[in-house]
Amino acid sequence: MDWLSPLFTSLLVVALYLSPLFLLTGIAIYTKRLLSKNRTSPLGADLLRPAGYSLQKTIDDLQSDLMGVFIAIPMMSSSVPLIFLAQEKLSDKQLGWGTWLFAVCTVVAVVGYQIYKSVGIVKRLAILRLGLACEMAVGQELEQIIRPENHPYRIFHDLQFDGFNVDHLVVSPNGVFVIETKGRSKQVVDGKKQARVRLENDTLHFPGHFEKKPLEQVRMNVRTVKRWLADATGFDVPVAGVLVLPGWYVERKQRAMDPYVLSAKELPTQLPRLSAGALELGQVKAVSYQVEQRVRNVDRERV
Repeated sequence: MDWLSPLFTSLLVVALYLSPLFLLTGIAIYTKRLLSKNRTSPLGADLLRPAGYSLQKTIDDLQSDLMGVFIAIPMMSSSVPLIFLAQEKLSDKQLGWGTWLFAVCTVVAVVGYQIYKSVGIVKRLAILRLGLACEMAVGQELEQIIRPENHPYRIFHDLQFDGFNVDHLVVSPNGVFVIETKGRSKQVVDGKKQARVRLENDTLHFPGHFEKKPLEQVRMNVRTVKRWLADATGFDVPVAGVLVLPGWYVERKQRAMDPYVLSAKELPTQLPRLSAGALELGQVKAVSYQVEQRVRNVDRERV
């Protein structure tokens, strides 16, 4: 039959195979529109960015990509053979071994790529989830700082700049503190966690490796924030950097001031003792206002 051409048969099989997925997608879109019809958020302003907001968005995107891979693998591994089988049955024509070899190679190549992609996503998700947990832990520790009226503190999270973000920013009469969180896994040796990091010669010495880039990153962030605040407020704002290593005991073999290096547990007691420079109450409010305008961009309708 002419209408049962190989192309038409393939399209017909694909349409029948994917019709439940299309139906489910259509129902979901219709339900979403129905629920949002004539409704709006009761909030009158956008929300402040919470701790780890950028990381959470990246994790959500990667999880969606991973779900797409999980859907693509069984669909590809079954749809291609199904198309060729349908062509044989409907057109009553036996396909050659070359056609089947092509089908098998296509399935193996596509599925192999999807497996390779999924492994990369899973590895990245593990790293991002560690970073998110650490940023949330630091944010919770910051919230515990005692803030009397004559010594006010304002705490902001996930301050966005071109190409990077500041994890946390504290505005206080002691100056502005740019806080960078670094989550590092602990090694386990003979059943014991290695939880000590040594700061020496401007280097972080972890068990088994050392790092300098986190210290350099905090200094770069401090310079960027200082320039931006000077332009935004019209006066010179004292800014200092703090590198926080959640879960680690920091052994200092040098005087840590540029940046300060703390564990998360030290923040509530040590941060009020640090000083970047003096700010009057009016200056604290002016700086806080400028920072708030920058971070108040979480769409209340999308939360």
